[in-house]
Amino acid sequence: MNELLHRYGYLTGEPGAYSLTDKGEKYGTQEDHHRGNVRSLHYYRQWTTTTWSDETLAALLNDMADAPTPPEPAESFPDDDVTVAEAEPAGATDRCAPGGTGTPVDLRMVAIAAALLAGAKAAQIAAPHAKRWLSETAVPATSRVWKRLKRQDPSDKDAET
Repeated sequence: MNELLHRYGYLTGEPGAYSLTDKGEKYGTQEDHHRGNVRSLHYYRQWTTTTWSDETLAALLNDMADAPTPPEPAESFPDDDVTVAEAEPAGATDRCAPGGTGTPVDLRMVAIAAALLAGAKAAQIAAPHAKRWLSETAVPATSRVWKRLKRQDPSDKDAET
């Protein structure tokens, strides 16, 4: 929908940073929102929502019918000649497929992130058991071996004689 609104002059900008044109201001309003602590960039979020009136669809359909040829698509959008009547329902297409409007995902990065999350969770679960094993088994055993090695050290025998 944003692609059509952009092509026919209701929106300007690019995905994620659209603003209304003079033509778009007749049919829509934009509202800025914020949440969080102003002093912290990490916890302070800002976003803008655009609300369209009910007349927007009729105006867009009239523009589409009046135009002898559709306007050129924006460079950031794929060339799509689907009309409103032919369009598939929302969610029916793969957004990350070639020609989709979603962000492509690198499956290797997803697999690495999943492995890291699984490893972190496993470490969190194993931590209490590892601490107990370290304090009750590993440290006493290491101390006993160290003492035994110290008794058998040949340099100590030379110092005694």
